[in-house]
Amino acid sequence: MKAVFVHLSGSRRGSTELLAINKITIGTNSSNVLRFNPDIDNKTSAYHAEIVLKECDYVLQDKGSENGTLVNNRPVSEIVLKDGDLIEFGAGGPKVRFRVKTDEADVCKPWTEVLEDSLGIARSTQKGRLNTATIFLRQLLWEAFTQSSRPVKFGIITFLIIVFSGVVTYFYFQYKGLSKIVEKVRILEIERSVAENIIKEYSGGICLIQGTFYFIDEATGEPLPMMGRGSRGINEYTGSGFLVSKDGLVLTNRHIAEPWWEMQTSPYIQLGPSIKPMFELFRAFFPGIKEPFNLSVVKISEDVDVALLKIEKKDINIPVLELDISVGGAVVGEPIILLGYPAGVNAIFAKTDPEIVKQLFNIPFVPLVQELSNWGLIRPLSTQGHLSDVMHNRIVYDAQTTSGGSGGPIFNNNGKVIGINYGVFPGFRGSNFGVPIKYGAEVINSVTLNKGIEK
Repeated sequence: MKAVFVHLSGSRRGSTELLAINKITIGTNSSNVLRFNPDIDNKTSAYHAEIVLKECDYVLQDKGSENGTLVNNRPVSEIVLKDGDLIEFGAGGPKVRFRVKTDEADVCKPWTEVLEDSLGIARSTQKGRLNTATIFLRQLLWEAFTQSSRPVKFGIITFLIIVFSGVVTYFYFQYKGLSKIVEKVRILEIERSVAENIIKEYSGGICLIQGTFYFIDEATGEPLPMMGRGSRGINEYTGSGFLVSKDGLVLTNRHIAEPWWEMQTSPYIQLGPSIKPMFELFRAFFPGIKEPFNLSVVKISEDVDVALLKIEKKDINIPVLELDISVGGAVVGEPIILLGYPAGVNAIFAKTDPEIVKQLFNIPFVPLVQELSNWGLIRPLSTQGHLSDVMHNRIVYDAQTTSGGSGGPIFNNNGKVIGINYGVFPGFRGSNFGVPIKYGAEVINSVTLNKGIEK
C-alpha cells in the first residue's frame, strides 16, 4: 500500500507525494518525512502529527500540536484514515487530500476486491438462472394474453389501468401529505429560529418596571390609607417596558406610567379634587444590570394606552429595539413573539431554584426586586402566537400573557416591534390586545422633534 498526499493549500500547494513507508512523520522540522515550510505554514507545529500503517490501516495521530489536526473539518487526536479524507494540519493551516493506492499483489487489498472474482462467478451463475426463469415466465404470460378472447384482453387491460391509476393516485396523495408536513416543519423551524434570535438580541432591552405610589389629600397634606395597602396606603405593582432610543427613551403603557389612571376613570372610585397621586418609587430593572434606573414620565398619549418614559442610561450598553410602522409590519395570520414580565415577581419565583426562593420569600416588595436583580434573575418571559386581527387602534393575538406583561413589546417575524402589549380578554385565553406601534412612534416623534433627542 502507498499513501498519496495531494496538497490543496499551503507552501506545497499543487504538488502530489506518494509514500510507501510504514511511518510518516509530519511537521515543519526538517527531520519530518512530510515537511512544511515553517514561515508559510505557521499554523503547523514542528512535530505536528504522524501517520502509521497498522494492520492494513493508516492511523493518523496528533502529536500535541498547538493548533490541532482536523480530518474532514473535525478536530481529532487519533483516527483511522479513509481514502479521500481531507486533512488540515492546524486550524487554518495547509490542507491535503489523503488517497490510498494499492497494487495487484498487495496483501492489504480490501476484502471486497479480494472476493470479487469468486463472488463474480456466483453472481453470474445466479443471474443466468434468474434471467432464464424471468424469460420463461414472461413468454408464458404473453402467450396466455395473446390467446385470450377480446373481452378478456379488454378486462385485463382495464384492470391494469385501474391498478396503475390507483397506485399513482395513492403515491400522489402520499407525496402531497408529506409535502404539507415538510412545509409545516420548515415553518416551525423558521419561527423557532426567529424567536431564538429575537430573545438573544433584544431581551436585554426589555425592562421590569417597579412602582409604588399613594394618594395624598392636598388639603391636609396627609396620605390616604384607604386608597391602598398598609398604614400609609402604599400601592405596589410591576409592569414591562422597552428601550427605543440611545438616549434612554422607554415605551410602555399609560396605565404603567400612571397606575392611578384606571382608578380615575372608574365609576366605582371617586377621587375628590384635592386627592392627588404621588410616586414613592418608580424605577426600571434591565437584564444583566444589577442597579435599577429611576424613571421619569416624558409624555402620555391622550388617545391610547401608551406612555413614553426616560432613564439616565449614561454609557451602559442596552439593546435598542427597532420599530416597524410599515403597512406590512403587522399581517393577520403571521407569527408574533411577545416578551415581558407577566405575573411579575411570582413568575420569576416560578422559574427560580426553590432554595433561592426560600431565602427571598419574606423580603418586602421594594428590596425584593433589587435582590432578584442582584441574583441575575430578572429576565423577560417569551410567548409565541399569531396575529388574529389588525385594527386601526389595536391588534389582537393569541400569545399568552397576564398582568405585569403590560407594556412589553410585540415582535413580528422580522424581529421588529409592531405593538405594545396592554390587555387580556377575561375568560378567553385566545385573545389578547396590543396598541399598534405607530402610536408609540407618534409619541416618540413629538418628543424628539421638540427636544432633539437622539433616536
